[in-house]
Amino acid sequence: MSSFASKLTRVALAAAIAASGAATVAVFAPTTAQAATTTSSVGGQITRSEVLARAQYWLGKPLTYDQNGASTDSSGRSYRTDCSGYVSMAWHLASSPNTQGIADSFTVPISRSDLRPGDVLNSYYEHVLLFAKWDDDAHTKFSYYSFGSTPVKYVTGKSINDPTIDSHANSNYQALRYKNIIDDPTGPSTYSGDLPVSGRWSNGSATTVGVFRDGTWALRDANGNTTPVGFGQAGDLPMTGDFDGVGHDQLGIFRPSTNTFTVRHDDTTVTSLAFGQNGDIPVPGMWDHNGHAQMAVYRPGTNTFVVRHDDGTVSTAGLGQAGDTPIVGDWDGVGHTQMGVFRPGTNTGDQNLVVLRHDDGTVTTAAYGVKGDLPVTGDWANKGRTTYGVYRPGNATFALSNAYAGTADSVFTYGNGGTWS
Repeated sequence: MSSFASKLTRVALAAAIAASGAATVAVFAPTTAQAATTTSSVGGQITRSEVLARAQYWLGKPLTYDQNGASTDSSGRSYRTDCSGYVSMAWHLASSPNTQGIADSFTVPISRSDLRPGDVLNSYYEHVLLFAKWDDDAHTKFSYYSFGSTPVKYVTGKSINDPTIDSHANSNYQALRYKNIIDDPTGPSTYSGDLPVSGRWSNGSATTVGVFRDGTWALRDANGNTTPVGFGQAGDLPMTGDFDGVGHDQLGIFRPSTNTFTVRHDDTTVTSLAFGQNGDIPVPGMWDHNGHAQMAVYRPGTNTFVVRHDDGTVSTAGLGQAGDTPIVGDWDGVGHTQMGVFRPGTNTGDQNLVVLRHDDGTVTTAAYGVKGDLPVTGDWANKGRTTYGVYRPGNATFALSNAYAGTADSVFTYGNGGTWS
């Protein structure tokens, strides 16, 4: 960790900037929800994202379905190794009730159309499965977790109208909601202050930074001068990227209420694209290796990057764990975007961890900043390769690592900072 990072004080905020290097793409991504994913107590309130993160803890483990057996969660608490025990573990219950107990004592009925991540489909005498997400806007296909046989499985693209679901009659399932489940906090609507951005504001320049507040941008050039721009509104998430393929960045916003990307092109025309689902975090980048940015999102519930390619197809890849914030950049200097995550420190003063995944599948890590910082990424030294930095809202200070350039970190104040309300 740099001397800067060790000296600055903690700020009570969790958020993110994601950027890709050779042609920078930067996105502010709120993570108040993610910060809450590990805060439940046994039998207490629990966010939807934490439920899914806990469900993933058993996925891929060598567990055998056994109604008389047991296994532990990440903290060592024991739960029965069957379908209802699995749901009990995901909900962080104090016990492992059976399917009847889940229905009678822990849940309320809901309509199937209202199913949301962390809810269940429960067959009273037979089976229960954990609902993960809808796979289409029409709510006809969905994904779910189940421990009805060995091993624990995650199923995608299941029709809600199939005669059987997980080998049991569809007609016997009832949609139920855990009484203590709560929605994840969302968005910069709860934030008062500047949100950091990064980008290349002119051809051939290094990546530099800016800030966004309720539809007003302040873009800082290499000399510290500011260009003000009006684009977007309160509640939008700012993003930048070379969407036009011209060698420098354009401004964009992501509107969480409609899951819509909107880009302001160089000629000031505006185009929009709806993509993603509730809770997604925008992570556009040069995913197609073709000189301009494509839209993408990161799904915290499953720690999955979802990319929409130019031909309309969609691809996915997983990286990270509960509580991580996505970052993207050209870590290898190869001209296209690669994945990464930023893992906030656990306690006051703890270092954050930057996790970068390279084209060959290897993963490298670096410590930078302390809990409460916001990650930013960019090619600060104009070396054709992305690196990282942090923004500390409490004193509106950026620290940009020049690790790849072999020069000192760049540290300066810019913007008005801010706090979560």
